[in-house]
Amino acid sequence: MFDLDRDAILHHERLKFLDDVVPIREHLDNIEKFIRICYEEQGWHVAQSRRVIALRATDKERLSSAFKASLYLGKYRDMANTTRFLHNMVAAGHSYEPIRGESILFLFIGVGKTVYDHLVTYTVGRPTRIAGGQRANVPWGFELPVEAKNPDEYKEELDRIRNVIRLAKEDRAEQMQAARAKLPVGYIMPPFLMEFSEEALIKTVFRQRLFEKGAQGATVDIATDMLNACLQIDEEKWNFLIDYHGPHLQQWEKAMRTLRKEHYTVADLALKLGIPIDEVMQANLYDLLMESVGKLPPSMWEKQR
Repeated sequence: MFDLDRDAILHHERLKFLDDVVPIREHLDNIEKFIRICYEEQGWHVAQSRRVIALRATDKERLSSAFKASLYLGKYRDMANTTRFLHNMVAAGHSYEPIRGESILFLFIGVGKTVYDHLVTYTVGRPTRIAGGQRANVPWGFELPVEAKNPDEYKEELDRIRNVIRLAKEDRAEQMQAARAKLPVGYIMPPFLMEFSEEALIKTVFRQRLFEKGAQGATVDIATDMLNACLQIDEEKWNFLIDYHGPHLQQWEKAMRTLRKEHYTVADLALKLGIPIDEVMQANLYDLLMESVGKLPPSMWEKQR
């Protein structure tokens, strides 16, 4: 039976919830109950990674993509071959059509508006977005930025959010759609849903928000949770996809561009790393390239730290 990990949400070090004005625990109890009824009891594998819950992955047991990959390749005798797409198509750089129509539905709880904005920019491969009617629903609190150096400086943001709720819901002096203009950028969204095709996840969302350097810290946290939830559902598939699209590809591309431009020899790499030439000749060539010419510069966020 699915049990919502409340501690991962309510006790997150950067989240400040407004329990005094929003019945958050009651909301979580109801969400847990209906995840069981609407998804788990219908046979879906529900997986939670901290603030992200994968409710439904359409490629159950990888059989749908197996059937489609078999049709694509004209292999009719073994259409339930669940490794064919990975080993015969991904590894060969062929079409990702078998998983383009397969999607994963994510529920986000305790996530700030900034992260929502970063994810909602993806429209291709995102068939579903349910954000709970932001004109009427109240925020749940405030999410401190990962990069915040002085957390105490953000205490007043909670009071700003309380005042918005009071203005719109208690005093009814303003409609929520007007009062929300007073909200700080980092307010915690009510729970929201986003669904992505598996192709969009591995080629775009995870690449831009996780594998490549430069994404904002809070967004990296949530993208990591999304990927971990995918791994819980099908570890073999997602590890295989990561191997072909993961963070090492950026290093490899930099290494190839540098070698082409600088015309380095093995001796040059040894000098660059400060390693005796004899040791370099016995070293793993891939690791040698990644540690020298493939080393990436720090991102903007890393420089600021």
